[in-house]
Amino acid sequence: MDPDAPLTLPFEAIAAGDLARVGGKGANLGELGRAGFPVPPGFCVTTDAYRLFFDAACAAGGDPLAALAGVDGADVEAVRAAGARVREGLGRVPMPAAVAAAVAAAWEAAGGDLDGAAWAVRSSATAEDLPGASFAGQQDTYLNVRGRAPLLDAVRRCWISLFTDRAILYRARNGFPHEAVLLSVVVQRMVRPDVSGILFTADPITGHRGVCSIDAGFGLGEALVSGLVSADLYRVDKRSGEVLEKRIGDKRIAIRPLPEGGTREEELPPAQRHAPVLDTERIAALVALGRRIEAHYGRPQDVEWCIERGRTFVVQSRPITTLYPATEEPAPEDGGLHVYVCQNHIQGMIDPIPALGRSLIRLLNPFGKDGRRTTRTRFMTAAGGRLYHDLTELMRVPAAARVFPALLSGSDELMGRALAGVIARPEFLRGQTWRGRAATLRGALQLLGPALARAAGIALFARTSAVLAPRVARMEALVRGHRAGLAATRGAERLGRLHQAVARIFDEIEGPWLPAIFASMAALGLLRRLAGDAGRDDVAALMRAMPGNVVTAKDLAVAELADLARAHPAVTEHLRAAQADPRRALETLPDVAGGAVFGEAVERYLAEFGARCPSEIDVSRPRYRDAPAPFLQAILAQLQAPRAGEARRRHEALAGEAEQAVERLANAARGRRGGALRAAAVRRLARVTRDLTSAREHPKHYAMRVFELVREAVLDDGRALCAAGRLDVADDVFHLTIDELGQALRAAPRGGPEDQTAGARGGGDLRALVAARRADHARWRGLFPPRVLTSEGEAVVAAHARCGLPAGALAGTPASAGVAEGPAKVLGDPHGGVVAPGEILVAPFTDPGWTPLFTHAAGLVMEVGGQMTHGSVVAREYGIPAVVCVADATRLIRTGARVRVDGDRGYVELLDEPGAATGGVAGDPSGGAAAAAPPAAEGSGTKRQTSNAIASTEAAAPIVQLAKPTRA
Repeated sequence: MDPDAPLTLPFEAIAAGDLARVGGKGANLGELGRAGFPVPPGFCVTTDAYRLFFDAACAAGGDPLAALAGVDGADVEAVRAAGARVREGLGRVPMPAAVAAAVAAAWEAAGGDLDGAAWAVRSSATAEDLPGASFAGQQDTYLNVRGRAPLLDAVRRCWISLFTDRAILYRARNGFPHEAVLLSVVVQRMVRPDVSGILFTADPITGHRGVCSIDAGFGLGEALVSGLVSADLYRVDKRSGEVLEKRIGDKRIAIRPLPEGGTREEELPPAQRHAPVLDTERIAALVALGRRIEAHYGRPQDVEWCIERGRTFVVQSRPITTLYPATEEPAPEDGGLHVYVCQNHIQGMIDPIPALGRSLIRLLNPFGKDGRRTTRTRFMTAAGGRLYHDLTELMRVPAAARVFPALLSGSDELMGRALAGVIARPEFLRGQTWRGRAATLRGALQLLGPALARAAGIALFARTSAVLAPRVARMEALVRGHRAGLAATRGAERLGRLHQAVARIFDEIEGPWLPAIFASMAALGLLRRLAGDAGRDDVAALMRAMPGNVVTAKDLAVAELADLARAHPAVTEHLRAAQADPRRALETLPDVAGGAVFGEAVERYLAEFGARCPSEIDVSRPRYRDAPAPFLQAILAQLQAPRAGEARRRHEALAGEAEQAVERLANAARGRRGGALRAAAVRRLARVTRDLTSAREHPKHYAMRVFELVREAVLDDGRALCAAGRLDVADDVFHLTIDELGQALRAAPRGGPEDQTAGARGGGDLRALVAARRADHARWRGLFPPRVLTSEGEAVVAAHARCGLPAGALAGTPASAGVAEGPAKVLGDPHGGVVAPGEILVAPFTDPGWTPLFTHAAGLVMEVGGQMTHGSVVAREYGIPAVVCVADATRLIRTGARVRVDGDRGYVELLDEPGAATGGVAGDPSGGAAAAAPPAAEGSGTKRQTSNAIASTEAAAPIVQLAKPTRA
């Protein structure tokens, strides 16, 4: 500690950069005052003063925080006991004399007892009012403090309140070390308001950046933030000033200051209880003030305000930390409302993707670009680490606007509903132009027109059983060519080759694969129309066990590996014993009987499928070849089958049932008008559907094999950058875009050491950039990505229709027909556990990395997805009843609870609850990050942040007099 460091600072000497000295609240008040906003005068008791107090506590009785060592943030009783010991110990320590003298002097300089002045004494922690976490309400506030002795006592109590139970729990769950958080105390001239409240400069529920939300009540604001009254709510359009919503609350009481100090509750007369707090003029003035404060900070703010005798004061402003981040690109230049849909939801992987992965997907996307080699596209952006497609131009084409939301519902019904709601809004329709529609249609036809034309020829004339094989062979040749071309290159030259390979993925798909995919989609649609409602179940049946499906082949290969292990008991025991170290288990296979044979089979599997993994569209995720734990766990799960060959027999049985369904459909068609021709059409459409639907899986298989090559190369580049001192660990490279990595590699002189003196994005140290992005990524993991966003930052929410569902049932989208009952197995990721025969798998999402778990599952429930997403397609292939797009499924359903999955009507019914000892989610895909922050990501299977909750509700606390503090 600097012996010359000031123990107090007046507001006018404080700026936003003084967080370490005066905490979040103090820094914001100083910044607001310096910027000319109406802040009541005051000063801060600095963290240096707190250090002196803490040092005095250490000198008096050892480490005051020893009781907190090892306390688990999930153990509330342990936290209460430890917190009580810490507070008791600190409560015996007097304020250091030097601090008392400095506080008294600052108080007197600010006005002291002049004219009977009253003061608010408010805690201001260094981990508070941060961009990523508000920490609101964790420490104490004392209001209407009068006199020197009560002031000094309130300051000391604020220091001790750094260790309230709620503050300890909040830090523990958010990963903040207790000893690293310091406390300043704000001492501020107290306003005696007639009315007070909170102004959010963006809608805290929807995230709409164009809407202000005002909560208002009579008297001090503590009645409002503590939940003692139902405040008035005013929602206002920031641009026009129009009041969008006015909800008058039942304001039963007001909190008033007492002349002798402290506060009291005053019951309001009925007329005032239901009277509006604010008139139109005052609402407009508050909105204007909020817009100025937001402009000053450059981001939406949560502003505490009060009005005394007609004069408005600002007593706090903090970032609104609960908003989902806005899109990376600035607002569209056309000034119209834009709509974005989440690519992660469409792909069935809702975790954030680091910068390299996002840039690769943008590079792969051919739409809205000036050349294929660029990662910039006007049709794709990112928000909160997830990718979003800008569908605005497409949705301004009337034909696309009629059809596309329904098509999108195949990926996620709630996404399709939300999109339909946005494009029907007047403000969206105002942005339409004939020129824009024509340009969009022309671009789409240029890219997709040739594939659509070839699709018709395939559907009508091709021998469909022979369509996939040559395309698969070409894909294999391309991968071999890429690998051979990369073997002789390094650094920037190698990355350039990979850049080109990724940029050409769509070209390699568009010619051979898109016509086959479009043909299968058209055939299925026509088949459903010909079959009608009577043939719906048979159409569903013919979608099972389709030939040529690469994901089904991958899962059958796992089952055959399990059968091989079953034939060698020593191998089975070896795998079970070595689950904690799967790579070591593979390396030591030759040491056990039958291990060499099994090891060769594993190598063949990895040669074909080693590029796949859970959440595989994120290139930073280890592939099966790198981290074999998921597929070894899948082998162990397959060993639960009652006998060898069970998976293959089941697949063959489903294939037989599919062929029987074709015959039934054809026979039904023959009995109708134009029977012979209609039956022939049904057979042809069924054949096209069965032979070509699997085509949609092969392009992704090819893309993931290219991504594996990228992953291998960039990790090698990461190791080189570590050796040059520019990164800390090799996988830091995933937090650079592919263009930034190319710049870094090109900055290195050929044959010489890396230049460490250039800029951070060129040849210099990249560690600061990576550290910032790692922090962002960790914060984004705890957010649930909206399915649909607008350019106003609004998270658009839709709901399922509940008509006809059983009471208490969870609504969703029917994805695979049938009804199943069984105990739930709730998993957060595919290697968080195994699914026993007869269990219902409940997951946040699924992709090919999950499908080995489907083998024994009796049913499937997913939080995201639609009828055409991967998990749904595979569930239909396996004949598993499935309901998807079930909001909060992993939170509302507990492992062991008996559930009924109705894949016909699209709901999940909770039949009973498990015992108290039963756990909830196993295997958090966030790696524990979500669990650290209590509201966690929906996709992680822990509690979802269902709305951008009002930050000040964290501050809810009893309103008390001086002897019993309120929360800061």
